[in-house]
Amino acid sequence: MAEGKSASNKARPMSEKAYETLREGIVRCELAPGTWIKASELSEQLGLGRTPTIQALQRLEAAGFTRPVKRKGWQVTPVTLQHVHDILETFELTAPGLVTLVTRNATDEQIAALRELVTSWAPGRPASEARPDFRANPFRYLVQICHNPVMTELAMPLAAHVERILNFGLRQHEPLDTAYVRWRDAAFEAMVARDGVRAGEAILELIRLGSTEIYRILRESQAIRSVPLQIERAS
Repeated sequence: MAEGKSASNKARPMSEKAYETLREGIVRCELAPGTWIKASELSEQLGLGRTPTIQALQRLEAAGFTRPVKRKGWQVTPVTLQHVHDILETFELTAPGLVTLVTRNATDEQIAALRELVTSWAPGRPASEARPDFRANPFRYLVQICHNPVMTELAMPLAAHVERILNFGLRQHEPLDTAYVRWRDAAFEAMVARDGVRAGEAILELIRLGSTEIYRILRESQAIRSVPLQIERAS
Protein backbone atom coordinates (compact mmCIF):
# COMPACT_ATOMS: atom_id res chain seq x y z
CA MET A 1 0.00 0.00 0.00
CA ALA A 2 2.80 2.44 0.89
CA GLU A 3 4.55 1.83 -2.44
CA GLY A 4 1.31 2.38 -4.39
CA LYS A 5 0.64 5.64 -2.56
CA SER A 6 4.20 6.80 -3.19
CA ALA A 7 3.90 6.03 -6.91
CA SER A 8 0.62 7.92 -7.06
CA ASN A 9 2.17 10.97 -5.39
CA LYS A 10 5.02 10.92 -7.95
CA ALA A 11 2.68 10.48 -10.93
CA ARG A 12 0.54 13.46 -10.02
CA PRO A 13 3.33 16.09 -10.19
CA MET A 14 4.57 14.60 -13.49
CA SER A 15 1.06 14.84 -14.90
CA GLU A 16 0.83 18.42 -13.65
CA LYS A 17 4.13 19.28 -15.32
CA ALA A 18 2.95 17.79 -18.62
CA TYR A 19 -0.39 19.59 -18.34
CA GLU A 20 1.14 23.00 -17.67
CA THR A 21 3.78 22.62 -20.39
CA LEU A 22 1.18 21.61 -23.00
CA ARG A 23 -1.36 24.20 -21.90
CA GLU A 24 1.16 27.02 -22.23
CA GLY A 25 2.26 25.75 -25.64
CA ILE A 26 -1.37 25.71 -26.79
CA VAL A 27 -2.30 29.09 -25.27
CA ARG A 28 0.76 30.73 -26.85
CA CYS A 29 -0.06 29.01 -30.15
CA GLU A 30 3.36 27.39 -30.24
CA LEU A 31 1.20 24.31 -30.75
CA ALA A 32 -1.00 25.76 -33.48
CA PRO A 33 -4.76 25.14 -33.64
CA GLY A 34 -5.43 21.81 -35.34
CA THR A 35 -1.97 20.36 -34.54
CA TRP A 36 -1.93 16.58 -34.15
CA ILE A 37 -0.32 15.12 -31.03
CA LYS A 38 0.80 11.53 -30.53
CA ALA A 39 0.93 10.57 -26.87
CA SER A 40 3.93 8.26 -27.37
CA GLU A 41 6.00 10.95 -29.09
CA LEU A 42 4.90 13.57 -26.58
CA SER A 43 5.83 11.45 -23.56
CA GLU A 44 9.30 10.91 -25.04
CA GLN A 45 9.69 14.61 -25.80
CA LEU A 46 8.67 15.61 -22.26
CA GLY A 47 10.72 12.85 -20.68
CA LEU A 48 7.63 11.48 -18.94
CA GLY A 49 5.81 8.17 -18.87
CA ARG A 50 2.76 7.45 -21.00
CA THR A 51 0.33 7.53 -18.05
CA PRO A 52 1.02 11.11 -16.87
CA THR A 53 1.07 12.25 -20.51
CA ILE A 54 -2.38 10.75 -21.17
CA GLN A 55 -3.66 12.24 -17.91
CA ALA A 56 -2.45 15.67 -19.03
CA LEU A 57 -4.14 15.31 -22.42
CA GLN A 58 -7.38 14.28 -20.74
CA ARG A 59 -7.25 17.35 -18.48
CA LEU A 60 -6.64 19.52 -21.54
CA GLU A 61 -9.65 17.91 -23.21
CA ALA A 62 -11.79 18.75 -20.18
CA ALA A 63 -10.50 22.34 -20.38
CA GLY A 64 -11.39 22.57 -24.08
CA PHE A 65 -7.84 22.68 -25.46
CA THR A 66 -7.52 19.21 -27.02
CA ARG A 67 -9.75 16.44 -28.35
CA PRO A 68 -9.12 12.73 -28.95
CA VAL A 69 -9.67 11.43 -32.46
CA LYS A 70 -10.07 7.71 -33.05
CA ARG A 71 -7.07 6.11 -34.82
CA LYS A 72 -5.34 9.48 -35.12
CA GLY A 73 -4.37 10.48 -31.59
CA TRP A 74 -5.06 13.89 -30.09
CA GLN A 75 -5.67 17.21 -31.77
CA VAL A 76 -5.23 20.75 -30.48
CA THR A 77 -8.75 22.17 -30.65
CA PRO A 78 -9.12 24.25 -33.84
CA VAL A 79 -9.94 27.94 -33.61
CA THR A 80 -13.30 28.34 -35.34
CA LEU A 81 -15.64 31.26 -35.88
CA GLN A 82 -18.19 29.75 -33.49
CA HIS A 83 -15.55 29.08 -30.82
CA VAL A 84 -14.22 32.64 -31.07
CA HIS A 85 -17.74 34.06 -30.88
CA ASP A 86 -18.61 32.02 -27.77
CA ILE A 87 -15.38 32.85 -25.92
CA LEU A 88 -15.32 36.57 -26.72
CA GLU A 89 -19.05 37.00 -26.09
CA THR A 90 -18.57 35.49 -22.64
CA PHE A 91 -15.53 37.65 -21.97
CA GLU A 92 -17.41 40.75 -23.07
CA LEU A 93 -19.98 40.01 -20.36
CA THR A 94 -17.35 39.18 -17.73
CA ALA A 95 -14.66 41.81 -18.37
CA PRO A 96 -16.40 44.95 -17.00
CA GLY A 97 -17.01 43.31 -13.62
CA LEU A 98 -13.50 41.93 -13.57
CA VAL A 99 -11.98 45.33 -14.34
CA THR A 100 -14.17 46.93 -11.66
CA LEU A 101 -12.73 44.50 -9.09
CA VAL A 102 -9.18 45.21 -10.25
CA THR A 103 -9.80 48.97 -10.05
CA ARG A 104 -11.18 48.52 -6.54
CA ASN A 105 -8.79 45.91 -5.11
CA ALA A 106 -5.45 45.89 -6.96
CA THR A 107 -2.50 47.92 -5.74
CA ASP A 108 -0.91 50.67 -7.85
CA GLU A 109 2.09 48.38 -8.33
CA GLN A 110 -0.10 45.54 -9.63
CA ILE A 111 -1.87 47.85 -12.09
CA ALA A 112 1.51 49.11 -13.30
CA ALA A 113 2.72 45.51 -13.70
CA LEU A 114 -0.44 44.64 -15.66
CA ARG A 115 0.15 47.58 -17.99
CA GLU A 116 3.72 46.42 -18.58
CA LEU A 117 2.53 42.90 -19.36
CA VAL A 118 -0.15 44.11 -21.79
CA THR A 119 2.29 46.45 -23.55
CA SER A 120 4.95 43.75 -23.96
CA TRP A 121 2.33 41.22 -25.10
CA ALA A 122 0.72 43.48 -27.72
CA PRO A 123 2.92 46.53 -28.37
CA GLY A 124 0.72 48.00 -31.12
CA ARG A 125 2.00 50.15 -34.00
CA PRO A 126 4.60 50.46 -35.35
CA ALA A 127 5.25 46.72 -35.57
CA SER A 128 8.99 47.18 -36.18
CA GLU A 129 9.59 48.57 -32.69
CA ALA A 130 8.79 45.42 -30.71
CA ARG A 131 7.69 41.84 -31.12
CA PRO A 132 4.81 40.42 -29.06
CA ASP A 133 5.86 38.58 -25.93
CA PHE A 134 3.63 35.51 -25.88
CA ARG A 135 4.87 34.55 -22.40
CA ALA A 136 3.24 37.59 -20.79
CA ASN A 137 -0.18 36.02 -19.97
CA PRO A 138 -1.81 39.42 -19.29
CA PHE A 139 -5.41 38.24 -18.99
CA ARG A 140 -4.62 35.61 -16.40
CA TYR A 141 -2.70 38.22 -14.42
CA LEU A 142 -5.72 40.53 -14.71
CA VAL A 143 -7.85 37.80 -13.12
CA GLN A 144 -5.23 37.13 -10.46
CA ILE A 145 -5.11 40.73 -9.21
CA CYS A 146 -8.89 41.14 -8.90
CA HIS A 147 -8.44 39.62 -5.41
CA ASN A 148 -11.82 37.95 -5.44
CA PRO A 149 -11.46 34.16 -5.10
CA VAL A 150 -14.86 33.38 -6.63
CA MET A 151 -14.22 35.54 -9.69
CA THR A 152 -10.71 34.11 -9.98
CA GLU A 153 -11.99 30.53 -10.01
CA LEU A 154 -14.66 31.32 -12.60
CA ALA A 155 -12.66 33.63 -14.86
CA MET A 156 -9.19 32.01 -14.96
CA PRO A 157 -10.12 29.24 -17.47
CA LEU A 158 -11.88 31.82 -19.65
CA ALA A 159 -8.82 34.10 -19.54
CA ALA A 160 -6.61 31.29 -20.88
CA HIS A 161 -8.96 30.78 -23.84
CA VAL A 162 -9.07 34.53 -24.53
CA GLU A 163 -5.26 34.64 -24.53
CA ARG A 164 -5.10 31.74 -26.97
CA ILE A 165 -7.53 33.37 -29.41
CA LEU A 166 -5.77 36.72 -29.31
CA ASN A 167 -2.32 35.11 -29.53
CA PHE A 168 -3.53 33.41 -32.69
CA GLY A 169 -4.36 36.84 -34.09
CA LEU A 170 -1.06 38.37 -33.02
CA ARG A 171 0.87 35.56 -34.72
CA GLN A 172 -0.50 36.69 -38.09
CA HIS A 173 2.28 39.33 -37.96
CA GLU A 174 -0.06 42.25 -38.47
CA PRO A 175 0.35 45.31 -36.21
CA LEU A 176 -2.68 46.34 -34.21
CA ASP A 177 -4.59 49.45 -35.21
CA THR A 178 -3.77 52.76 -33.50
CA ALA A 179 -7.25 52.65 -31.95
CA TYR A 180 -6.01 49.70 -29.86
CA VAL A 181 -3.24 51.81 -28.32
CA ARG A 182 -5.67 54.66 -27.63
CA TRP A 183 -8.20 52.46 -25.82
CA ARG A 184 -5.47 50.50 -24.02
CA ASP A 185 -4.04 53.72 -22.60
CA ALA A 186 -7.53 54.96 -21.70
CA ALA A 187 -8.23 51.75 -19.79
CA PHE A 188 -5.09 52.04 -17.69
CA GLU A 189 -5.53 55.75 -17.05
CA ALA A 190 -9.00 54.94 -15.69
CA MET A 191 -7.66 52.10 -13.53
CA VAL A 192 -5.00 54.36 -12.03
CA ALA A 193 -7.71 56.96 -11.33
CA ARG A 194 -9.81 54.18 -9.73
CA ASP A 195 -12.63 54.85 -12.19
CA GLY A 196 -14.16 51.42 -12.76
CA VAL A 197 -16.86 52.68 -15.12
CA ARG A 198 -14.45 54.32 -17.56
CA ALA A 199 -12.05 51.38 -17.32
CA GLY A 200 -14.87 48.96 -18.13
CA GLU A 201 -15.97 51.01 -21.12
CA ALA A 202 -12.42 51.08 -22.50
CA ILE A 203 -12.03 47.33 -22.02
CA LEU A 204 -15.24 46.71 -23.96
CA GLU A 205 -13.89 48.79 -26.84
CA LEU A 206 -10.67 46.75 -26.79
CA ILE A 207 -12.63 43.50 -26.89
CA ARG A 208 -14.67 44.73 -29.86
CA LEU A 209 -11.52 45.76 -31.73
CA GLY A 210 -9.92 42.38 -31.07
CA SER A 211 -13.08 40.51 -32.06
CA THR A 212 -13.31 42.34 -35.38
CA GLU A 213 -9.69 41.55 -36.22
CA ILE A 214 -9.94 37.87 -35.26
CA TYR A 215 -13.13 37.38 -37.29
CA ARG A 216 -11.43 38.97 -40.31
CA ILE A 217 -8.39 36.72 -39.98
CA LEU A 218 -10.51 33.57 -39.68
CA ARG A 219 -12.72 34.44 -42.64
CA GLU A 220 -9.66 35.04 -44.82
CA SER A 221 -7.69 32.03 -43.60
CA GLN A 222 -7.45 29.00 -45.86
CA ALA A 223 -5.74 26.92 -43.19
CA ILE A 224 -8.35 27.09 -40.42
CA ARG A 225 -11.76 25.49 -40.77
CA SER A 226 -14.71 27.63 -39.74
CA VAL A 227 -16.86 24.52 -39.24
CA PRO A 228 -15.69 21.88 -36.72
CA LEU A 229 -14.84 18.46 -38.14
CA GLN A 230 -17.34 15.67 -37.56
CA ILE A 231 -15.15 13.08 -35.85
CA GLU A 232 -15.42 9.89 -33.86
CA ARG A 233 -14.28 10.17 -30.27
CA ALA A 234 -11.46 7.92 -29.22
CA SER A 235 -12.51 5.14 -26.94
